[in-house]
Amino acid sequence: CSDCGQAVQCPHCRITLTLHKGRGELVCHYCGYATNSRTVCTNCRSINLAPIGFGTERIEEELAGMFPKARIARLDHDTTRNRQDFLRILRAVHDREVDILVGTQMITKGHHFPHVTLVGIVWADAGLGMPDYKAGERTFQLLAQVTGRAGRGEQPGRVIVQTHQPTHYSIAAARDHDYPRFFEKETGLRKALGYPPFSRLINLVLDGEQEEAVQNRAEALAAKGKALRRYRKTGILGPAPAPLARLRGRFRWQILLKGTDLEELHSLCLELEQEHARLAGKVNLSVDVDPENML
Repeated sequence: CSDCGQAVQCPHCRITLTLHKGRGELVCHYCGYATNSRTVCTNCRSINLAPIGFGTERIEEELAGMFPKARIARLDHDTTRNRQDFLRILRAVHDREVDILVGTQMITKGHHFPHVTLVGIVWADAGLGMPDYKAGERTFQLLAQVTGRAGRGEQPGRVIVQTHQPTHYSIAAARDHDYPRFFEKETGLRKALGYPPFSRLINLVLDGEQEEAVQNRAEALAAKGKALRRYRKTGILGPAPAPLARLRGRFRWQILLKGTDLEELHSLCLELEQEHARLAGKVNLSVDVDPENML
């Protein structure tokens, strides 16, 4: 909103809606909620809404204005509703019927484009702000994959990276294709902070329709776990609102168990599950052992 600065959010999730200009909709990519893009600000009722950010549609529009004669294709969820659409776009790229390909991360997944000599990465450090101990690893993986798309044929390739953190070890190591340097830095940080592979994690996620009930349950389980003195090799982080604090109309809190003794971790987790069952109520508990992400 140009008047109050509030982003338009999904009414069921605490997530900013994404503009799909071609469809004329604002869409939540988590629960599927969609509303007409000609909406009003839910905070101040202003109609002065403006898109910000670097979506594929906006980049495609900017490129079309800068290079009016270029043949531009877009590879994202909207343009690849089925496998036939996906293969059609890839075939056009391979047959050199496309001059510029704009896309999301799906571009990076193992495709061989021998004629591509220039790759541009927009907002390369977006993932570094995620509340996840794997944020650096994911950023390095993505950049390494994307940079591998350029210069795969006989001609040399060039990669341009847009970032606010050019000296961050993940971005600098990916730029230099320096896997050993990234590995040394990343493992050093994880060892110092006690994260995998130097520990094991179990993430307990509580969710429910009433925020107060979810918070109270999370606090009760965390207090119970911290009072069990016999689990000396296991740390309890939290409770805290989950990074996605509301999803599909349900509020979410989490407790993270961290330790080096897997048997002890499992025993503590079992006791907390039993305590949750004893307390009953309309709060769900899900257990994620060795979580792939912390969202």
